[in-house]
Amino acid sequence: MVKSLFVTASAGSGKTFRLTQEVRRHIERGTEFVVAATFTRAAAAEMEKRILEAIEKGPECAADKLRLLMRAARVHFSTIDALFLRFLSTEAYVPQVADDHEKAIITALADERFFRHPRVLADIESIVIAARILHMQPESLIKALDNGKEALEAWDCPEDLLDTLRGEQGRLAAEYEALQKRVQAVAETTRGALKSQVVVPLLAPLAEVDLSKKVFLKSGLEDVKVAAADRGTAAYATLRELYPAMRRLVARHLINTKRLRSALLKHFIALRFAVVAEEKEKLGRLYFDDIPRALIALDGSRNPDRPFFMARLYELGFHRMAHLLLDEFQDTSQIQYDLLRPLIEEILSSVGENAEGERSVFLVGDWKQSIYQWRDAAPDRLRDSIAPAFASGQIATETLPHNYRSSPLLIEFFNNLVAVLFAGTDKVNLQEPPETPKHPYSGLTEVAVIPAACKAGDEPAYERLVAAMIQKKEEFGCPWGDMAVLCRTNMHMDKAAKMLANAGIPTSGIRGRELLSLREGTALYLSLIALFTGHDGQFLPRALACLGYNEALTTAITGLSGTIGNATQPHRFAAFASALRELTPHFPRVLIETLWDEAERYFDRPDAVDGPAFLRYLLSMSHLVTVPEGEHADRVKLATIHGTKGLEFPHVFLFWKEGRDRAPEIPHPDDGCPLSLSKDELAFLATGPIPGATAIAEAVDAAREEKAEETANLLYVAATRAAQSLTILLRANGEGALKGFSELMLQTAREAISNAERTAFGWRHDYGPERPRPADYEELAAPDLAGISQPIDDEEMDPTLRSADIEAGIERGIRIHEALSRLTSGGRTILPGILAGEEQAVVERFLDNAKVQEILFRTGKVLTEQHLSDTRAFGIVDRLIIAPDRITLIDFKTGRVGHLADKYLPQMLRYRTILQKLFPARPVECYLLFVDEPQRIVMI
Repeated sequence: MVKSLFVTASAGSGKTFRLTQEVRRHIERGTEFVVAATFTRAAAAEMEKRILEAIEKGPECAADKLRLLMRAARVHFSTIDALFLRFLSTEAYVPQVADDHEKAIITALADERFFRHPRVLADIESIVIAARILHMQPESLIKALDNGKEALEAWDCPEDLLDTLRGEQGRLAAEYEALQKRVQAVAETTRGALKSQVVVPLLAPLAEVDLSKKVFLKSGLEDVKVAAADRGTAAYATLRELYPAMRRLVARHLINTKRLRSALLKHFIALRFAVVAEEKEKLGRLYFDDIPRALIALDGSRNPDRPFFMARLYELGFHRMAHLLLDEFQDTSQIQYDLLRPLIEEILSSVGENAEGERSVFLVGDWKQSIYQWRDAAPDRLRDSIAPAFASGQIATETLPHNYRSSPLLIEFFNNLVAVLFAGTDKVNLQEPPETPKHPYSGLTEVAVIPAACKAGDEPAYERLVAAMIQKKEEFGCPWGDMAVLCRTNMHMDKAAKMLANAGIPTSGIRGRELLSLREGTALYLSLIALFTGHDGQFLPRALACLGYNEALTTAITGLSGTIGNATQPHRFAAFASALRELTPHFPRVLIETLWDEAERYFDRPDAVDGPAFLRYLLSMSHLVTVPEGEHADRVKLATIHGTKGLEFPHVFLFWKEGRDRAPEIPHPDDGCPLSLSKDELAFLATGPIPGATAIAEAVDAAREEKAEETANLLYVAATRAAQSLTILLRANGEGALKGFSELMLQTAREAISNAERTAFGWRHDYGPERPRPADYEELAAPDLAGISQPIDDEEMDPTLRSADIEAGIERGIRIHEALSRLTSGGRTILPGILAGEEQAVVERFLDNAKVQEILFRTGKVLTEQHLSDTRAFGIVDRLIIAPDRITLIDFKTGRVGHLADKYLPQMLRYRTILQKLFPARPVECYLLFVDEPQRIVMI
């Protein structure tokens, strides 16, 4: 029996280890089908890697390890998006899914062409009307669409509503103007407060009514303070009669305007969706968001049983799923859970009140880390959905109590922060340091909360951030690469990057740096311009010389330009790829591969033109084309908080500025239409000028509380990325005063922390001399930039570009394997043109070894690069010799890796098992042959 669980896994608590542990337990049980769905591809790969390593290092004998490996191969590891794509794959045709980079480019192209699209041009009148109603320039419309996208997409807007609302807008204005004429008729006889506080506001045009005026907050004119003498006049009597009707019209017009705004935006979202859909169709791409929508559409959004969707699961064999594991459950979107609910309910139907059964559901999450409501994550609805299973006892709960990521000082600060942020809720899960930490605590650890007084702008706060980072480097002796700056918005991140650049501090995004921000990237781009657009022979050498290159590269470009010039035009991908191959010796491989990928994407498009057009496209999209940063590059990492979920850094700097006190959008109680209301508008509606107005104001208060809860989650996620030190920069007002979450953080920093020394802004503790952690990577030398006479300073050379040695080793191995695959029993020499000089010599020395010859050229039928498989396992072997008296299996290894022979043992045993079943009457001999160490031969 297996227990169904919801595991609360706070930050750094070993969630991946617990998931891996659970999957390993299922593997040991036998042939049950297990699905483990994670939030990211990296998490899925990490879990699979850990399980395979655990099996490899386990105490079992070789045969038992092999059985465990076979069972592990049947576990379905994937992201939840990839899982849904698998379900959708039963369609006759399913486009490829765009990755985040492709999605950004597709969206950027669609937005660039939006106002030139025929469907949009045909509706230009609506754009002008929308811009007037929304008080914005038409060019800002796309930003407005993005800001309200989720709420608008969730609203089912009737097709005729826009025209209805436009008509209502005109009728309301006409009624109000008619009443204003009666106000105007008595206006001349009014004076004092009656005139200034009542008449003037009522005579303003309906679209310009100022709801901050106190008169509109009164239910009747008798509540407005005017002179006693004026109350007895005929004008006052007329105004008291007109005021309630005018106030109702103001309220109706306000709601109608907000609904008209949403209807217009909904209309343009549909247009934008169509433009984006065209771009996706050109490339044959889907977005991940499209996949669950397509699956929901099979049964319709209102069918909870999902019969057609469940039929897909049966067709793919997922009805046999015994155990379903869902990672980051708190961020599961509502549509994703709607799809999985029938499957979860089916599994739980076999689970008893003690949470035990032959099948199980294993959910891992932390409600404190739910920060994706903007992507339709619905933590409250998820809680409600699984509450019955908790109440019935079918799902038990477990909490991971330790934080393995952060120092004890930081853990205590996090606990204090959690107690403040989530007081009175079940989110107050406090943690403890583990008895045995992953790494020994050493060096300085610190938490600091620093307010920075700012008047008009935010510059003093950013300057204080830079000063704190410089101070950290001096006091802690840590490299820039150990620091990360986290911000709430991209705008904050860009400003921080600018300030750090002004201070000479190198930075990088989490996904790397823009291609054209690199010296080498700019030089490569200029070289391609020279090849595909021509140059005068003077500008390019000067430009490349300024970038550190000299005549070696320009000579190569001159020679290559003739080849490119003679190629068939228009120059498309073949010519571009040829140019990149020729330029490879002069540039780091990571740059060549980045441009190669971009060129493939571009020339796959039906509207692709030629090489020059691609270079123009590349320039326009350069902000989206990034070069991966080396994991250990000495650059400060810059990211939004949302982009760092699941990551950790030794030293975290959180730049925190309170958001604007805007009321969140709420759905209209009648039809769900999103309403965006200002503070004054909410105060007006709260007085109940029309039926239902008070309910709208109360709904905004509830939505504001929900938004505050999500902000608290965001703050918790940001703080808990820190392993050794956390520095929080708070943007204060000109007097240094704080409010909201900023004030809570400052208060938390003042609470005492055990075994810590008080500092000016927080607490610090020294765990003794730094103890270097075991290196989990290999430092590689930078590739030579051919022809540069002056060596580049080591600090100037980009650590991002230091993977050439590994790449060269992989390519060398591929070439040697290809050469050896062409050897038959009759031909024993390597065909010319495959190998480089050094590689040719190594292979010839290998083939001259007598023992190698005896094994390699045995009589029998020779098969190379042969696929082997049975019903449960598969593999590819380099060389297979089938003879009547025996079967010989040979696997080549390149590089000096003979000391790792034991690591290949499970693989060879798996191959031998397959062959023994295929040839039961013949002995099977398996050999590992090491090309660079011909004397080392391992028989298994």
